[in-house]
Amino acid sequence: MIVYNETINTFLSHCDSTIPGSMIQDVVDREMKSKGASGCNDSQIRAWANSLPEVAKVLKEANIDSDIKVAIEYKIRGRGDRVDFIIYGLDKHDDPAVVIIELKQWSDVKRSERPYCVYTYGGGAMADDHEHPAYQAIRYKAALEDFNKFVQVNNVKIVSCAYLHNLKGVYGQLLDDKSLYPFVDESPDFYLEDAIKLSEFIKNTVSKPCRKNEDILFEIDQSQIVPSQRLSNMFFDCIKGNTVFTLDDSQSNAVTRIVKEVNDHLDYNEKRTIIIKGRPGTGKSIVALNAIGMLMHPQKGSGLKKRTAFYVTANAAPRALYAKEMRGNDYKKAAIDEIFKYPTFVMKHPKNSIDCILIDEAHRLFDMKGGIGIKTGTKLINKLIEAARVSVFFIDEDQAVTATDYATIDIIKEKAKEESSRVIEEEDLRLTTEYRCLGGSEYIDLIREILGYQPKSGRYDIKNYDFKLFDSASKMMEAIKEKNKIHSRARLVAGYTYEWNSKNDSSKYDIILDNGSFKAQWNLANTGDAHYSWLYDDDSVDQVGCIHTAQGLDMSYCGVIIGKDLRYEDGHLVFDQSKMARSDKSSGIRTNKDPVRAMQLIRNTYNVLLTRGMKGTYVYCED
Repeated sequence: MIVYNETINTFLSHCDSTIPGSMIQDVVDREMKSKGASGCNDSQIRAWANSLPEVAKVLKEANIDSDIKVAIEYKIRGRGDRVDFIIYGLDKHDDPAVVIIELKQWSDVKRSERPYCVYTYGGGAMADDHEHPAYQAIRYKAALEDFNKFVQVNNVKIVSCAYLHNLKGVYGQLLDDKSLYPFVDESPDFYLEDAIKLSEFIKNTVSKPCRKNEDILFEIDQSQIVPSQRLSNMFFDCIKGNTVFTLDDSQSNAVTRIVKEVNDHLDYNEKRTIIIKGRPGTGKSIVALNAIGMLMHPQKGSGLKKRTAFYVTANAAPRALYAKEMRGNDYKKAAIDEIFKYPTFVMKHPKNSIDCILIDEAHRLFDMKGGIGIKTGTKLINKLIEAARVSVFFIDEDQAVTATDYATIDIIKEKAKEESSRVIEEEDLRLTTEYRCLGGSEYIDLIREILGYQPKSGRYDIKNYDFKLFDSASKMMEAIKEKNKIHSRARLVAGYTYEWNSKNDSSKYDIILDNGSFKAQWNLANTGDAHYSWLYDDDSVDQVGCIHTAQGLDMSYCGVIIGKDLRYEDGHLVFDQSKMARSDKSSGIRTNKDPVRAMQLIRNTYNVLLTRGMKGTYVYCED
C-alpha cells in the first residue's frame, strides 16, 4: 500500500515549518487515514514529527535531483510490514534503484539477550528489547527481492540502512558489532554525525528520477508476488542457523522471543510454555525451524550456548517434506530423524531433559489413553511440557479436523499450570501475515467469511491470485494438470465423503462425478512415503488427496472438491456429518455424537483444504 509518495522537492516543503500548513506529520497522518491504514496514534505522529525533518536535512544537503521520489510508511504487499522511508529512482546506469531507511529516535542502546535485538527505550515508558534497526531494514529489502516479480525481472537494485539521528556514533558501537549483528556490512547504521555519509550512501544508489510516465514504486506495489529461486534453501538455512531475512515483523519477533526464553531459563530455572497463534500460511513452521536453527547453531561471538531442540508434529506430511528437503543438502537421514519427531518420542525423556520442544500444528495433538510401552493414563501434552524446559505450541484451533484433535489453547494453559510451567501468551506472538498464499489476508478472510467464521464484509479485492469456480470436476482436473505442467505440485483434494474402494482393489475408483466422466482414486494407496510422493511425483497428479494427506503441505495450485457434507440451503450453510464416508475411520466426524463438534470439524477441514494453494485455488461443489 502506497501511503505518502512525493518528489523530494515536495517532501522538503512539507518538512519546512516556515511554510503555513507544512507539518509533515499531519500530512502523513491524513494520508494514512485516507488509505485506511492502521498505526496513526500519538506516538507514531510524534515519531514522524521528530524523524522525518531529520531525513529532510540529509536530502537537502545531499543536493540530488529534487524530482527523485520518496515514500513514507510503505506497506509491503502481502505482508504486515511497513517501511519507514524509501527513496527511489534510477542509478547512474539508468537502472531502477531503491534505498530503504529504518528511522530510530534512540539516544542510547545496550546489549540484549535476544538475537538481533538491542535493549533500549523504543518510544515507551520502559526500556525493552527491540529489533536491530538495520536488521529490520534488510528484512524489508529481502521481502521485496524474494517475493516481488517486478523487482526480480527488472533486477531492481535495493539497498537498506538505518538512521539513528539522535544517537552519537560513540554510543552506537554495539550496533556495529559484527559478531552479534553479521548483517551490518550489508545494511549499515548511520548516526547523529553521519548525515554526509548517509547522503553519499543515497546518491551512490539513486541519482536520477524515474523515466517520464514511469513510477518504480507503483510497479512494485502492483506486481505479482512470486517466491524467488533462492527461497528453495530456506529450510536448510533455518536448520543450519543461517540468518533468514525473509521473516516479517511478527515472525522475527516470535523467533527471537523463543531463543531468549530458552536462554533465560538457565538464569531463572523456570519452566515456560509459549503459545504462538497463526492462521493458515502465516509461517508457523518457518518460525519453528528458524528458532531450532538458532538454538542448535548459535551465531559465533553471540555468547549463546548450543541448545537441544526438536521439531514435533503429529502430521506425517510436513515431517516427510522437511526431511526430504533437508536430505537434498548435507544432512544425513539419522541427523534429520533427530530433529523431526512424532509427539510420543518424549515418553523416553525425563523431566527437563530437553531445552526446547517446538510443537507445530499443536491443534492436532491427541489425548493419550496408553499404548505399547506407554502407561495407561499418560497425558501427552503434560509429558511434552514436562520433558522440556521451554515448550512452544504453534496453534490454530480452526485447523483441528478430527475428533481426536484434542489440544486447545485453554487445555495447553491448564496442562502448563499442572506442570508448573509459566505460560507466555501475548498478542505480539500472534503471526499475522499470510506467508503461503499469494492472495494474502484478503483471500484468507474471503474463505473464512464463506465458511462462516466471521461476518461478511463484501470487500474482496484479491489481486494476483487465481481463484476460480468450476461446474465440472473433469474441467477442474484438466486445469490442474495444465498448471502442474507449468508450476508442478498442483493437485486435487476433496472432503472425505467418498468411500475408499480402491484400498483393496486397485481397479476401482473412489470418486466418480460428472455422470461418470470424472473418475479418480484417493492417493492413500501409495506405498512408502505416501505424503511426499503424492505431492512430488507427477504420476500422482491423477490422484486426489484428502485432509489427512494435505494438511501441512503447500501446493502451487489446489483444486478442491467440496462434497455433500457442505451445502448451502435457504440462505444458510449446512454441515452434514451423515455424508462422510463410512471408511473414514480417522476423522471421527460421521460417528460424532456432538453435532456442533462435527460441524466445526467439517468446516475446519475445508478451511485447511481451501488454503493450501500458493498461487491459486480452484473449487468444484458437488451440490
